[in-house]
Amino acid sequence: MLIVLRIVFGAALVYGIMQASENAEKNLEAGDLTNAFWTGYCVLVAILNAAVWAPFIGDKISQPITGTITRSTYFEQKNYLLKLIHWLENHGYRRLVVFFCFFEGIRRPGQPTAFVVGLKNAKPGSWLEKVYAREVFKFGNAQNCLAAYEILLRHGVNPGAHPNPEVNLLLMSHYRAPKSDPDKIAVPPAAPPPVTRDPRIRLFDSADPPSEPKEHLTGVSGEDRSSPS
Repeated sequence: MLIVLRIVFGAALVYGIMQASENAEKNLEAGDLTNAFWTGYCVLVAILNAAVWAPFIGDKISQPITGTITRSTYFEQKNYLLKLIHWLENHGYRRLVVFFCFFEGIRRPGQPTAFVVGLKNAKPGSWLEKVYAREVFKFGNAQNCLAAYEILLRHGVNPGAHPNPEVNLLLMSHYRAPKSDPDKIAVPPAAPPPVTRDPRIRLFDSADPPSEPKEHLTGVSGEDRSSPS
């Protein structure tokens, strides 16, 4: 419905602009009343265009930021066919699972569940595996998109860039070649210290004073150091 309104209101705005331009060139004797009418008409139609185009433009602007929140998760509605598909999958009927997933994907192409289940149960290398991988890659789940991307490459199909930039970052990091270890730089041994520390130097008051050699004690003999008798 919005697509129809966008086409109708867009054509109406173009028509109003053309009429105003034509009237300004050819119908000068009518004065400003006709031009004022077409100006008001264009303003009104422009407001209607803004109302129907704002959701589309806003979604395109905000999608890189809010895409992971609004599109990577989804809620399934009550669906008896999906219940049957899960029951068949749990009991090992893979061919029936693939068939009903294909049918459910045609009925609900905007829901990824049928495509994801069909991709898990499809025969490796088959045509249906490639079809399911193409559909799964359209959605925003990063893990499923990575699995679908690998399957498509195995089938010789390059799906290109994903609409979600975060999924693209995951794909780039997954296929990026690991960096080689950097070359080791030889460090020469350190030179010996140029001077030795003088043990008589104290860096702070509480340090133990160095023991002075006996030859530094002058003017006092051994007898003088003894206690007086």
